[in-house]
Amino acid sequence: MELGLKGRTAVISGGSTGIGKAAARGLAAEGVNLVLLARGEENLDKAAREITAESSIEVLTIPTNMKDVNSVNAATTAAASRLGTIHILVNTAGNRMLRPDRQILWDDEDWLDDINAKLVGMLRAIRAFLPHFAKDGSGRIINVAGSAGMMDWEKAMTHGINNSAMMHASTYLARDLAADQITVNSVVPGLVATEWRETWADTRAEQQGKSRAAFLADYCQQKGILAGRWATMQEIADSIVFLASDRARYINGTRLIIDGGLSVHAR
Repeated sequence: MELGLKGRTAVISGGSTGIGKAAARGLAAEGVNLVLLARGEENLDKAAREITAESSIEVLTIPTNMKDVNSVNAATTAAASRLGTIHILVNTAGNRMLRPDRQILWDDEDWLDDINAKLVGMLRAIRAFLPHFAKDGSGRIINVAGSAGMMDWEKAMTHGINNSAMMHASTYLARDLAADQITVNSVVPGLVATEWRETWADTRAEQQGKSRAAFLADYCQQKGILAGRWATMQEIADSIVFLASDRARYINGTRLIIDGGLSVHAR
């Protein structure tokens, strides 16, 4: 299927690891030039080397703190100066869970830090890049939320707040940016085999005296994931690439749930 993406430019927050990196690789395979934003320069450089070894596209890496408006604005200026028009913005950046205790008892600073990193970081990126966005029908904003925004997920209150608010903001922005021919959609993954989730699974399996495969099989059954497994990062990335493409030009304001049947609530 021809996706019509070759030669376009995508900005990916959280682009050095996880779903962001997988999306970057998927877009690069379609000939999309990349701007990768993340806090860690080492992981950014590693991601860029891997991607350029696979695809003959341009990759610009910019160490960026999504919690800092000046950092986001500086990244925007650098990206626009180097690559010009931005066609695609994929927002994946956010904090991992700080600690597994009762989040209602957290200090204000802990609540606000979590929301600042993901939800407000997403809004900062959109606001900063909008003046440089294509307005010819190729503009795409894809916000990666998560199933915690639709259900209680293992004490992750601020994750739920972030993800549900991201979905709401995406529908608001779909209307707000329609006149500029920019579509805005949410991708809503369930359990995904990201790097840190791999470590989490190994730790939990060891605690329970099981193999990782046995732990995950039991966990997926407990959660009601009909597929009986977690998603690969590529499966999430494939959906992001499609939403970024010309094939998805009539999809706007939607929430694409990719959770293996978790949201069916078959418990």
